[in-house]
Amino acid sequence: MNSNNRISAIEIRREAHRAFRKDIKGNISLNVIPILLRFLAVFFGAKIYTSWMANLNVNLADPAQASRRLTEISTSMANDPSSAEKYMLTLTPETNVAVYAFLFFFIMICVGVSYTVLEKLRQPDYQINALKDSFQAFTGRYFFPMLFITALFGLFIEAGFMLYIIPGIWFLMIFSQVFFVFKDDVEDQGKWTLRMAFSTFNRSSVLMRGYKWTYFSLCVEFFFWEILNAFTHELLSIWLQPYEQLTMAVFYQKVLENNQRK
Repeated sequence: MNSNNRISAIEIRREAHRAFRKDIKGNISLNVIPILLRFLAVFFGAKIYTSWMANLNVNLADPAQASRRLTEISTSMANDPSSAEKYMLTLTPETNVAVYAFLFFFIMICVGVSYTVLEKLRQPDYQINALKDSFQAFTGRYFFPMLFITALFGLFIEAGFMLYIIPGIWFLMIFSQVFFVFKDDVEDQGKWTLRMAFSTFNRSSVLMRGYKWTYFSLCVEFFFWEILNAFTHELLSIWLQPYEQLTMAVFYQKVLENNQRK
């Protein structure tokens, strides 16, 4: 790829930071629902983890006992690998359904937010309605194709990680723009079709040619921010969630513009 068409991760971060500082209140209010969902995920995740430890007879309130019990479990699995199954976290069918429903709801909300952020980047005068815009992915225009695209995206990523980590990361990168691509396709054609939903995966992979390293470096940055966020019990999400949404929208817009110039 021509050096004039390259996009640096630093450039994207700077633009995302500028967009965030330009309207801090608006960016945070737009992300209130996904931020609250993050807090809920941590709360219920802690509940599930505590229940799992209790089933393993690990007393988290007693560090010494917990350490001894976890050592016993580790020794047991080392001596008999087949015993690992009885120590694994298992969820009831109802809990599994609830977890997947929660993930889908979170993704749909984030898609609605990202669409709004993209519109704001393209049209600075765009008036944001935080509640309405957050739920736009649930409208008839997007809901059913998004349901299909989300499921297919999840299958691709899961299949990639089952083949080993690198294929999973590769699929994540090449198909990372499917939601943005679908939005622009629907706006261009005024409708959606099942064929269009399928084609977004191919168009995303074409769009990402030459930009995978930039995207990967942004994801690595987010990974370390999320680790730090875990130590704050998601308090950092008040800044991190809007920043991530802005960064990904800026990345897509710049890649799209570069591809159009070429």
